[in-house]
Formats: sequence, C-alpha cells, structure tokens
Amino acid sequence: MLNLDAIDRTTMQSVPYSYAVIENLLPKAASLELAASFPQEQFRLSIGSGYGYLWSDMLASNEDIALIYKFCERASPELSDRWRDRIAQGRLSSNLVNLSSPWRQVIEELWTPAYRQALTQMSGVELKDCAMVIGFRRYNLGHCHRPHTDEPSKALTHLLFFNEQWPMDWGGCLRILLDEKPESIFQDIAPLSQFSAVIVRSDNSWHMVTPVASTALQCRLALRIAFFHNLDAGA
Repeated sequence: MLNLDAIDRTTMQSVPYSYAVIENLLPKAASLELAASFPQEQFRLSIGSGYGYLWSDMLASNEDIALIYKFCERASPELSDRWRDRIAQGRLSSNLVNLSSPWRQVIEELWTPAYRQALTQMSGVELKDCAMVIGFRRYNLGHCHRPHTDEPSKALTHLLFFNEQWPMDWGGCLRILLDEKPESIFQDIAPLSQFSAVIVRSDNSWHMVTPVASTALQCRLALRIAFFHNLDAGA
C-alpha cells in the first residue's frame, strides 16, 4: 500500500528549516478506503490557549513500546508515570483489532524497517533507535493548532492527510512558518490525500494548523507519526 519510492524521490527543504512535502505516498484508491473507514470513536478534545483538536488513542509496535519503557527509566518520574499510565490504560497500544482492514494494513507497513529507513535516508535523521508513536487527528469547524516547534523529545514528525477535496479557503492547512508569528507564512499545505508532510524538529521548526473555517464541509483528517528519541523533554 505504501509507495516508499515517493519518499525516495522527495528532497528535503532546508529553508526555513528541514521539512518536506511527499506526494502520492498512498494510491488514490487506498486513500479513499482509509478516509471512508477513518476511526470515529475514542477521540478526546485537546484544548488550550490558541488551539483545539480531537486526538485518538495512540498506536505503537511492541518493539516501540519496549523502547518507551527504556526511555521511562531515564525520564523524570512525572513523565515516566505519564507514559506508563498511557500503556496501562490502553491509550498506547499495539492492538489494531478496532481498525478496518485497510488501516491495519497501512499501520503494519508503517511499522516495517523499510518505512523507517526510507524516512532516515530522505531526512538525514537516524530513526533506528527512535520510538514511533502513531495517532489519528480530527479537526472540526473552528479547530486549530497554534504555532509551535514540537517538544525536544521528538526527532521527526510525519503527517499524512486524508481529505480528497479541500479548498484553501476552508483553512485547516499545515502552515510552515518563518518564526513564531502565525502571519509569517512560508508555505501553506492543504490536507489533501495526495500530500504528506515531514518536519524535522528543531528550535526554529515553527508550524501550525490554521483554523478550520465555518464554511468547511468536511472535518480535517490526518494521521500523525512521531518519532521520539527520548522522553526527557516532554511528551
């Protein structure tokens, strides 16, 4: 299902920081199947000053969960307890039973060494010893995510989008920023299914999700794949 050649053909941008837009990582027919069976349950509202969106329980392979336990040994007690509680409560799990067959297939392919190696070669960031955590995101009308750089514990984030149609005036774009100001636009990336975006975390990797307009006729659907190299700086 995953077209890893699409990653191989993509060149990382260096301005304003290391990021890339990958085209056609998934065949159109597969994207349609995944969008049609995008999970609808077990979402929580994440809210705060300047942001709000829906996020699901998280997925990680058994190997990645074991690595997270190792990270917990070096993390602060508060962070260690947070991750251990997520695992104990089933909020971070390798169980794919509640997903549709197309989603089980794509998650299992994301867990393969080939996917991780393709991202490593494209980005120049070694991901072999990182823990991969996968989560579904849904943005309803008015939802957004304020400018941020991601926490230092992340090495890289890969965002896959699942909207077949998305006019730019609906908002909900991944905005690559020059700095922390929401108006300092470098590039707006519509959440269309032919696109996915990779962001290498740095102190200046400012980005945001622009507010979904009240005129939008769909929810913004995305899959977030985050690679953590430690837990010391947050989660």
